[in-house]
Parts: sequence; C-alpha cells; structure tokens
Amino acid sequence: MEFGWKMVLGSLIGFFGASFGSVGGVGGGGIFVPMLTLIIGFDPKSSTAISKCMITGAAVSTVYYNLKLKHPTLDMPVIDYDLALLIQPMLMLGISIGVIFNVIFPDWLVTVLLIILFLGTSTKAFLKGVETWKKETIIKREAEKRLEQTSEEPEYAPLSTGPGAGADVKPHSDEAPSLMKNIYWKEFGLLTFVWLAFLAIQITKVRIVMQNYKLKWS
Repeated sequence: MEFGWKMVLGSLIGFFGASFGSVGGVGGGGIFVPMLTLIIGFDPKSSTAISKCMITGAAVSTVYYNLKLKHPTLDMPVIDYDLALLIQPMLMLGISIGVIFNVIFPDWLVTVLLIILFLGTSTKAFLKGVETWKKETIIKREAEKRLEQTSEEPEYAPLSTGPGAGADVKPHSDEAPSLMKNIYWKEFGLLTFVWLAFLAIQITKVRIVMQNYKLKWS
C-alpha cells in the first residue's frame, strides 16, 4: 500500500478514535472499521481483523491504568473482578463464534451486520449521553443553589479549646493506592488463567486446521 493522503487521514482518524474511545470505554472499533473500509480501502473482513489488533494496545494500557484506581464511593477497586469473571467465559465463546461467522459469511453480509451494529450502538450511546448530560445539569444546578444558600449564612470558626484542641489534625490524603494493594490477586489470577487458556485453545485449533489443510492438499 502506497503512502498518501488516505494513509494520513486514516492515521488522524485512528488517533482521535483511540483517544475518544479510551475516554468513553468503547475501544474505538466503531471508528476503526469504517475508517479502514471507507478510507484506507480494506475489505470488511480484513478491516475487522486489523481493528482488533489496533484496539489491543489501547485496551492493555487502559486496563493497566484502571488497575491502580479505586471506586469513587466504595472501598474497592474500580474494576469489578467478580463481574468480569462472570462475563468472561461467555464473552470468549461469543468471540469464537463471531470469528467463525466472519470467515463463513460473505463480505456483503458482514458489511450489513456491521452497519446494523454500529447504528444500534451509536444510537444507544447518543441517548445515554443525553440522559447523562441532563442528570449532570440537574446536579450542577442543585450544587449552585446549595452554594448560594451557604454563602448567605454566617460562618463560625471553631474555638481552639476542648479536649482535642492540642491534637494534630491529619489532612485527608487523596493519594492513589499502590498497584500491588489495589488488585484482587485471586480474581485477577483467574482472569489471566481464562485468557491464557483461551489463547492456548485458539493456537491449538489453528495448528490442527493447518495440519488438516496440508494433509488434504498434499
């Protein structure tokens, strides 16, 4: 493939798609596949495979960043490992079936399915964004009203007398917890085992298919 304006435009779209996809947690696949198909010129099947490779790097970096974060309101990590363990096996099974369908289905059917999927996810994301914007607007207005009410009331400074007057008050620490303490290692180990087991199964399956293909045409 020659370097030209399509490659430059695709790189820019990929950059912004990865940026906004990581912020929104959608990965950017809904942007990469149309970009690879319509601008770069790949067929739908190749675009899907290349998009998965592009998403992998962003997914790994995002997971590493989220491993260090705690939940804003609960005393637990921001990643729910139990929920991830519950969903992961069926997710892997769905990916396997999707890969098989991607090989079997013709290009026009893959394109139609991608259009339906992107329209559905885009519409749902837009409606969710509007709903979130309305909620945040209401919360912001309520916060402004509370701020106005508190500013009108006189402020009273606490007296320096009392049993705890001489004690040193430690300020609240907003430091992020360490990575080693924030990870649930048992659940994370099980997740890693599921990923590696699935990878081993896929590699074994590919080798068996290649051996059968060679025996068939030898």
